[in-house]
Amino acid sequence: MQAAFFHGVRDVRVREIADAEPRAGEVLLEVRAVGICGSDLHTYLLGNIGGVSSREPIVLGHEASGVILALGAEVPPHLRVGQRVAIDPATPCLQCEFCQHGQQHLCLNLKFMGYFPQHGAMQERMTHPARSVVPVPDSISDVGAAMLEPLGVALHAARLGAVQHGEDVLVTGCGTIGLLCVRLARLAGARHIFATDRYAWRLDMAANFGADYCLNIDRVDPVEEVLRLTNKRGVDVAFEAAWVTPTANQCALAARNGGRVIIVGIPAEDEFTLKASVVRRKELTIIYSRRMNHTYEAAIALAERGLIDLDALGKHQMPLARVAEAFKAAADYHNGVVRAMVMPQMKG
Repeated sequence: MQAAFFHGVRDVRVREIADAEPRAGEVLLEVRAVGICGSDLHTYLLGNIGGVSSREPIVLGHEASGVILALGAEVPPHLRVGQRVAIDPATPCLQCEFCQHGQQHLCLNLKFMGYFPQHGAMQERMTHPARSVVPVPDSISDVGAAMLEPLGVALHAARLGAVQHGEDVLVTGCGTIGLLCVRLARLAGARHIFATDRYAWRLDMAANFGADYCLNIDRVDPVEEVLRLTNKRGVDVAFEAAWVTPTANQCALAARNGGRVIIVGIPAEDEFTLKASVVRRKELTIIYSRRMNHTYEAAIALAERGLIDLDALGKHQMPLARVAEAFKAAADYHNGVVRAMVMPQMKG
């Protein structure tokens, strides 16, 4: 079968590898759809993510869906061959302090696919722990099932932000996560939602997802506009959903006194700064959001009820053979690309 390996900066190659057999507690999956996440782009463009570099070629991809082809021994009875599933990339140990307290996303022994040394989903078939696959209804497409993972990331951030009815919200960065934060803020009853980006098609989608004010950062100062439109008050909650530089400070400057700033993006430099006088004077609450925790059930419910259009995010689809082209399109912000999707079963 074929798999796509990251070899170095802007170097992704497809090659043949041997099929694997599911071991006890595992399932064999036919991979149907894989999204290219911002963290994949960190690896692709910088050679590392969060300071961790791959010491040998690795298969990327952690937003994925598939179909169960075979079951290993000791697989839970609710799983069956032919079942469509979302693939949870995280496998926590369930034994450490944080797992025991329901914070599996903070597991001390977490295994995460597509993050060295665990291979990811950009391959035709893969084995995966059975406890980390989630059955999905037929009303959710293969692309939608893969997008449940970024929806979970946005849901976790939204829960940390705790948007209340009538509150004003800012979302900086209208990539997939930012767009989902916009939609969740609208569903939570936000009064006014401000969205910022420099790409027109992303701002158009932000409007479709519920943003009231879509601010192009190449044309206006987003902080000045937010303060002008809120009569200098600022927003109650600001979600940073870009690559943090300089958007973290924009969020702090645009937040009201006593407001909340949720950092969702991953900084390319592995650090960011906040203007201390602003954060202190306003007594802001700054929360960094890490991935997701117990979100698949809620994400499936939102998608199944049609409250969030996940398919709209993943219209840019390419077969595995063109994975290098898909990465380039995502990294270079090709017109119209929100989430580039790799479709391992697509011909071409």
